[in-house]
Amino acid sequence: MIYLETKNSVATLLLLAAALGCAVAVAHERKRGSIGYIDRTGQLLVTSKVLHEAGSFSGGFARVRLHENKLYRYGYLDRRGRMAIAARFDWARNFSEGMAWVESEEGRGYIDGRGKMVIKGEYKDGGDFSGGLAAVRFERGFGYIDAKGEVVIPGKFSSAGKFSEGLASVGSGGKLGYIDRAGKLVIAPRFEKAYEFHQERARVVLEGRLSYIDATGKVVIGPLKKVARAFDFRDGLARIRVGTRWGFIDRDGGKVVPPRYFAAYDFSEGVASVQDEKGWSSIGPDGKVLLRMGPDWLMAFSGGLAPVIRDRKVGYVDRKGKLVIAPRFLRGFRFSEGFASVELE
Repeated sequence: MIYLETKNSVATLLLLAAALGCAVAVAHERKRGSIGYIDRTGQLLVTSKVLHEAGSFSGGFARVRLHENKLYRYGYLDRRGRMAIAARFDWARNFSEGMAWVESEEGRGYIDGRGKMVIKGEYKDGGDFSGGLAAVRFERGFGYIDAKGEVVIPGKFSSAGKFSEGLASVGSGGKLGYIDRAGKLVIAPRFEKAYEFHQERARVVLEGRLSYIDATGKVVIGPLKKVARAFDFRDGLARIRVGTRWGFIDRDGGKVVPPRYFAAYDFSEGVASVQDEKGWSSIGPDGKVLLRMGPDWLMAFSGGLAPVIRDRKVGYVDRKGKLVIAPRFLRGFRFSEGFASVELE
């Protein structure tokens, strides 16, 4: 399947983040305050009630959605808080490898950091560049183009994913498999779902069961019995849910951290934030508690800081639990390229 962020899916992806102030890698949509960006000291880069949606910084730019004169348009902020690329797009994606997919009255295609359309074609949709290639949707199927806009893999697939570790998932004959950068099917289509490779493992659904495969297509973990949900490997561990409890498995499938937590985030920067009967804490890869936060909701670390909810406001703590940025935001998200989006009263 093509893992392109669709125009109608952003609100759905944000449900959990909006309710809990979670630090997730999706766009931050304004609810009732004003949106802005802070640096790692808490200093505001920019804030405005005109900003309706704020994405993470990627490639030096943050995709933002402005609401002006009853119109919603996408544009891009730079790291100085300036509108480097005017909000003139009906739809836009994050920058990847120097380009971003946009849609407007000018047409559909990829712009560069100056906002100039550098790749324009008869594409219905386009994904992020990865390793010099991007998935695009033609009239009759999905294929891939290079950074010059040349078609390198024809549009012959029913779906197409982003390349990761040299492979990309594609749809053919009602199933999903994987191709290499030359477009050769190296893992035959036999999966109902197939995700990106991370740390030499990819999540798949085979005959209705969750599993992980290696780069040859061999099932190396699974089928995972009683596992309701599973996520990608981060820092050598993957988050899983068994019943209502969360835990972590290693690349061989062993339950390094047994499923005993009410809630958990993926490992990031060597630690994972989890919740048990004693409240929120940060654990290491061996499951040992490194930091106790009690009732304060501790989210995932990024750039050495983690958002924390205290008295219904969001602030940021360091790895020792010290408050670096006092809780004063309605919502706060993870840091990316030195900045995090926040919402103020």
